[in-house]
Amino acid sequence: MTSYRFRRRSFLASLGGAFGLSTLLSNLEASAEGAGSPPRFLMLFWPVGTVAPLFRPQGAGRDYTPSAILQPFETAGLRDDTIVLFGTADHGVSTGNSGGSEGGVVLRTTGAPIPGTRVNGGEADDALAGGPSFDQIFLKHVPELSRADSAVKFVNAIGDARVDSKETSSVCLSYGYATRTVTSVRNGDVTENIPLLPELSPAQAYAKTFAGFMPGGATDTNRQELIRALQLRKSVLDYALGELARIKQLAPAGESDKIDFHAEAIRKVEQQLTDELRGGSGSCALPQEPDPALSASSGSKFYYGNAEAEADESARLAELGSLHLGIIRAAFQCDVLRVATFMWASSVNQVAFGGMHPAYPDRFFRHHPLSHQVSVTPDPLPAPGPLRDTVEFLANVHTWFNQRTAEFLKTLKETRDVFGASLLDNTIIPFVTDTASTSHARSPLPSLIFGGRKLGMQGGQYLNFEGAVRKHNDVWLSIAQAYLPNVDVMATLADEAFAKSASGFTGPIPGLWSNPV
Repeated sequence: MTSYRFRRRSFLASLGGAFGLSTLLSNLEASAEGAGSPPRFLMLFWPVGTVAPLFRPQGAGRDYTPSAILQPFETAGLRDDTIVLFGTADHGVSTGNSGGSEGGVVLRTTGAPIPGTRVNGGEADDALAGGPSFDQIFLKHVPELSRADSAVKFVNAIGDARVDSKETSSVCLSYGYATRTVTSVRNGDVTENIPLLPELSPAQAYAKTFAGFMPGGATDTNRQELIRALQLRKSVLDYALGELARIKQLAPAGESDKIDFHAEAIRKVEQQLTDELRGGSGSCALPQEPDPALSASSGSKFYYGNAEAEADESARLAELGSLHLGIIRAAFQCDVLRVATFMWASSVNQVAFGGMHPAYPDRFFRHHPLSHQVSVTPDPLPAPGPLRDTVEFLANVHTWFNQRTAEFLKTLKETRDVFGASLLDNTIIPFVTDTASTSHARSPLPSLIFGGRKLGMQGGQYLNFEGAVRKHNDVWLSIAQAYLPNVDVMATLADEAFAKSASGFTGPIPGLWSNPV
């Protein structure tokens, strides 16, 4: 009688590089043997900081009342999965003459000094990265986050990439270890870590992520074939029906029904994308202005003095964000990859919102351009009047981002992977922004951490570090401690480029993590 080992080896050899199918079989076997869910990491970003007096909860620790801006997470039943942080600051390292929003993204995700700014044909404040971003740091140092047998290690995406001056740093969360020499605006030749640019089109993001289910693997040809298949209402699984049937025969007893579980996750996101491609714009992206990345001096439509728009674009952004995040959820559920980043919009967010301005509820305003009407940090709140109305508009937009994010996190909490565990429980999700406020201040910074309960993250609490010496890199080190529970994270990450100054540096924040039982 042919042995299982031989039949398994024969099956894997016949897949022709279809990584997703071999992963499915391996996970079914591991689940049958009692293995637990793998860790995952998702970095999320919202633009333009916050309004501090409307962000801060009342109370402290586990005894706090969420603000209106944070209420969406409470309403979604996510309190015990949420850590609210306020008052951290950048390390005071070089910002390389970068802009507040541009440099803020790079400082937030890499924690490293900025060597200079890019010559980009527009303004002169497009920040260069002086180190890799923390998603790439975790990929390197946490073996469980990286699938060595996959051609796709991570996915990064963005809902809207419009900018006001051809900048790269406003639309990029992820920076790799590879470097190159570039000529900066003021500092001459400097070394930058190469940006890993996000995918704007959900259809392209889907193709890059799931082409590994096709014979031949995640090739460019297969990715284009998948997009054509979506337009014809076909599924990536249509290319592997025979292989799926064989997996059901090979899978351990009691595990084969989980194949349908995987298939449902993939087909659900495919249906959304198919509807988008056939009934929407066909491009899976917000309509782009002709050359939207013009400098302000060249008459950009998005200059700060022209913040009013002709239509509300928020529903479209919500739709695109849902598509991108649905792809990430399915990729995590099927264990295609374990690391992702998503920006709702560029740090100089040009999306227009309607119904948000107290004085003009029937008019539409672009988020970042209107924010420049508030030149000082609004803390405490200004007196009632035009300035107060603008500040409340900014708070309402921040609440909108939180509402959309809470909707996604709720689905993540309810979704089970092949091992039977909640995706949220095994995924750590930092939610960060570029600046503290519209004045481009570097502190006091707001941030949140979601999920990771099974990795030891201690949700359900609020910590305020105003007046204390807490740097934002301490947030990343607290997350690193959860992924590397039995090592000295400072020693493990000692060679990384992020700032580790002795002045005010304290490492992981006590109370955010404990060894899981």
